[in-house]
Amino acid sequence: MTKVFILYTGGTFGMRPSGDPGNRLVPSTWNDILPYMPAIKDQGYFGYFKGIDFTFATLKEPVDSSNIEPVNWKEIAETIQANYEDHSGFVIIHGTDTMAYTASALSFMFEGLNKPIVLTGSQLPVFHPRTDAIVNLSNAIYIAGYQNFDLPCIPEVCICFNDDILRGNRAVKTSTNDFEGFYSPNFSHLGWLEQMIEINEIQLLPPSSEELSLKSEFSRHVVNVTIFPGYNPQVLIDLVRQNRLEGIVLKTFGSGNIPDAPIWKQLVQECEAHNVLILATTQCPNGALNIGKYEASKILISPNVINGYDLTSEAALTKLMWVIGNFPFEERKQYLEQNLRGEMSLS
Repeated sequence: MTKVFILYTGGTFGMRPSGDPGNRLVPSTWNDILPYMPAIKDQGYFGYFKGIDFTFATLKEPVDSSNIEPVNWKEIAETIQANYEDHSGFVIIHGTDTMAYTASALSFMFEGLNKPIVLTGSQLPVFHPRTDAIVNLSNAIYIAGYQNFDLPCIPEVCICFNDDILRGNRAVKTSTNDFEGFYSPNFSHLGWLEQMIEINEIQLLPPSSEELSLKSEFSRHVVNVTIFPGYNPQVLIDLVRQNRLEGIVLKTFGSGNIPDAPIWKQLVQECEAHNVLILATTQCPNGALNIGKYEASKILISPNVINGYDLTSEAALTKLMWVIGNFPFEERKQYLEQNLRGEMSLS
């Protein structure tokens, strides 16, 4: 019997009208949702999921994904770890707004992962007559319960949405209303769920020979800064001097360019003096950083500046938070420079 663990965290998938004057959408319970999914509620329903034993669980309190915090990432990860040995794969029903952050965070938290952790959700609630919730969850179950469907194992954290399978730490949300809500700008899909399911095996992470382990701490002393014409980094300098920052994700122009002004050089020097790391990324959705290519990037040539290559904004931030949260300063740079979970291309 293939065992699939489904964890409901909240999000649009299970939202229902509140009934107040504004009729805003609010999270509902798993018990409210389940009757709308007969193929899952009744495993014998037309035989679609025959042979799969489901385990259902929820967060202590289902939340709108805009309220997701590192403590929730830890709760999700610890739930998976506690049920890891008894299940073939895991499905996490999650709101779309922060799904890419959670997928990235989970990918770094787990070492030795050899089973699928599949995040999914929907653009319309399961109660809506045109919902995409049911097909997204069904597709995610196929990936998590791969043994039952004679599919290759995807031994990593991924997002399954609108017939696409994306590496979790390579995905970004691209639309608030299109059913094609996510895209992987610098990396190929892990698979496609059309009438025939195709797994892009050449892109999968190799199986790990290590035991599953979990590092679940995240620093809150980080910022994500997008440079713009006229941006004044003085506020960052002040925070660094006050020892209120441990890391900065700096979203540069183009391939790593920033203004050639003394105050930017001062920021880098203050980071060197106060053991603050700068993870440099690009604002461009496609392409990668190349520090030193242009004269305008020379200020970033520093031992405290790490080249983020083609990291997504979500992966850069969660990786920086995770590395700072789990490793001493002397080891942080080496972890940030490595491609740990397939999150970046080093060329």
